[in-house]
Amino acid sequence: MLMKKILRGYRGGPDFNNIQKEHYYLDEELKLTVALPVCNPLKQPKTKIVNYPFTEANWFETNYSQIRHSRYIPIHESYWFYWPLMRTPMSDELGSLRLNITIGKLASPVTSTKELGHAILKEYNDYYNSSSIGKYFKGHNTELINEIEAHSARRATPFSDEEKQHHIESNLLNSGFPEISQFDECTFNNIEWIKYTEIRSNETKKKYVFATQLNEKYYLMANFTFDLNMSQNDKPWYKDANAAITPLMEGIMLKYIESLKENSKLLNSSADS
Repeated sequence: MLMKKILRGYRGGPDFNNIQKEHYYLDEELKLTVALPVCNPLKQPKTKIVNYPFTEANWFETNYSQIRHSRYIPIHESYWFYWPLMRTPMSDELGSLRLNITIGKLASPVTSTKELGHAILKEYNDYYNSSSIGKYFKGHNTELINEIEAHSARRATPFSDEEKQHHIESNLLNSGFPEISQFDECTFNNIEWIKYTEIRSNETKKKYVFATQLNEKYYLMANFTFDLNMSQNDKPWYKDANAAITPLMEGIMLKYIESLKENSKLLNSSADS
């Protein structure tokens, strides 16, 4: 074990030899099983919500949380920290990989995984480019553009169109929310997911987002967030954390409860015979 840590160049991360299973029930129709490495460091036990009746009238609107554009119902969180090989008084973690599993709701219904991907990206882009500026960074890109326009107007020599466009693009890249135009489709445990990436260059965080349909208006999300504390994204721990995403996604399983009941009946009838 010590030699493995030395070869890797860090301590911590997910241990796939130490898996913990947790179960959640979504709207009495779906059983969500999360089979993942235990948190590192260990998570303090606390009361866990197991049942999520998300399609009940106004249940989502009454219970959602919001961070920036995302309104969501939190279900599960796992995290794995990475540390330097040697502890010193001035050292801290290199960074962390965090997984949050949530339920989201669309403004308009969709009928396929591809439509889900387009709808999620449209909501993301429309939110930050909204002409209406509000809380939670709504219309933040518009606000940045307006500031550049106002700054140009105050100058003795206003920016040329080319200069103005350069400043807009630079500000959006550094402190805005660049448009996301592409997603991929992938499958884990016979579940179809879309995947896209959120990157903001002025932050030390990068997020990979996976989403799959629960029904026409609701979807399940698995958000993987990399937090670079005192490290860079070219370090061995970061590459290994990236590589861990695929086996972590394979630990997320969704089954219709009626299907599970039917399988149980078949097993019981086989045992009786």
